[in-house]
Amino acid sequence: MEKKDFSITLAKGLGNISDFIVINFRLGQETDDLNIMPFILDMKTVFVLLALGHLFTVLLITAYRYRQAKDTAVNTFYVSKWFQSATWGILAIPGLAFQMAFLSLANSIFLCGVALETMALLKVTGGYGGRSRRYYYLLMLLSIGAYNLVVLFHNAEVLRISIVSLSIAAFLFPPVLRMTGSKERSTLSMLVGYMYFIVAVALLVRTGMSWFSTGVVTMFEPNLYRNLSFLCLYLIMTLGNTGFVLLSKERADTELLKLASYDDLTGALNRRTFILEAKRNLAIYEKKQMPVSFILLDLDEFKTINDTYGHDIGDEVLRDFSDKMRGQLKEGDLFGRYGGDEFAILLPGADELKSDEAAESLKLSVEQAPCGGRLFEYSISVGVITVVPGPEVPLERLYQSSDKALYLAKQAGRNRVARTRLEEHEKGTDEWTSQ
Repeated sequence: MEKKDFSITLAKGLGNISDFIVINFRLGQETDDLNIMPFILDMKTVFVLLALGHLFTVLLITAYRYRQAKDTAVNTFYVSKWFQSATWGILAIPGLAFQMAFLSLANSIFLCGVALETMALLKVTGGYGGRSRRYYYLLMLLSIGAYNLVVLFHNAEVLRISIVSLSIAAFLFPPVLRMTGSKERSTLSMLVGYMYFIVAVALLVRTGMSWFSTGVVTMFEPNLYRNLSFLCLYLIMTLGNTGFVLLSKERADTELLKLASYDDLTGALNRRTFILEAKRNLAIYEKKQMPVSFILLDLDEFKTINDTYGHDIGDEVLRDFSDKMRGQLKEGDLFGRYGGDEFAILLPGADELKSDEAAESLKLSVEQAPCGGRLFEYSISVGVITVVPGPEVPLERLYQSSDKALYLAKQAGRNRVARTRLEEHEKGTDEWTSQ
C-alpha cells in the first residue's frame, strides 16, 4: 500500500522570540489516521532564536539609551543582554556546541550574563548595595570556577548541569526575596518575584532530574529533559525582558509621583498634595462621623535664624524639623509644607485629648534636641483644632481656625500649643494652652 511522508514546521510568535516545533508524522491512506510523534525542539534553531531574542533587546535598549540620562540598572541589564546574546551565538555556530573549550566559554559568559541581569533587577527594585555586590561577585567567580574545574578534571554532564542550574537559582534568590518580602513591594514586583521563584524551583527540579531521572538526561540528544530545559530558557528570557521593562517603568512613575507630590527640601507633602489628601480623609471621616484634628506649626523667629546664620543653616533647620515631625507621627497621619516655615499636620481619628498629646509631643521633640547634632536650638509654635467633619467644615475653615490658634500661641510668647474650637473662633474667644 502506497504511503506518503510529510514534515510540517509550525512557527508561532511568542513576544520577542519564536517557538519552532518540528512535528514529523505519517499519514496512512487506508485509515486516514494521524500518527503524531513526540515533538522535538531543534537545538541549533533554539540557540539562534535565543541569540536573536537577546540581540533584539540590546538594539531596543541602545535606542532607548540614546541621549538619555545614564541609569546604572539599565546599563547593567544592557551588558547582561550582550553576554547572553554572545552565549547563544557561540553555541549556534555548527559544531562548536560539541567542543568542550567553546562550551566552557559559552557557559562562563552565560553565568556572567545571568549574574548581571539579576543584579540589574535588584538595582531597579532598590535593593542593591555593598553586601549584594560582594555576594554577586563572589558567586559569579565560584560558579564559573566550579564549572571549569569540572570540565578539566571530571567532565560529567550531570555535574555541569547541576552547577549551572544551582548557580542561576542562587543568582535569582536576592531579587526574589526583595520583590516578594520588601515593605515597599508593589503588586507588580510581587508577581514578577513569584514568577522568578517558579523559575528557581524549576532549575532545582532540573538539577534533581539530572541526578535521579531514569531516562536520558542530556542537552545534546532529543529528549523530554532537553525540551523542558529549552522552554525554561525561553521563560527566563521573556520574563527577564518584560519584567525589567515593567519594573523600570514602575520605578520611573514612582519617582515622578514623588517629585510632583513632595517638597524636595523637607520631604514633606507639598501644599497641593496635602490639601488633596486631607480633603480625601475628611470625606472618609465624615462618613464615619469620627473626629479629625488639624495642626498648624510655625518655626519661631525663623527669619532671624536665616538673617543671622544664613540660608544654609535655615535649610538645615527645616530639614531637621521635618525629620523630627515625621518621627512623631503614626501611619495614616499627613504632614505637609504649606509654604516657607509653615507646616500642617492632619491627624485622622484623633480627638482633642489625643491631638493635645500629639501637639505637645511635637513641640517637645524640637525643644529637647539640637539641630543636626549642633549646639543650636530652635522652637515651634502650634495651633490645633479638632472637629467631626461635615459639609459645613471645609478644609479652608480648619486652616483659618488653626491659623488663629497659631497666632495666639505666638502672641503668648511662642514655643506654645494653642487650641481653638469652631464656635470659639466665631465668637473670638479662642485661648491658648501649654502643658
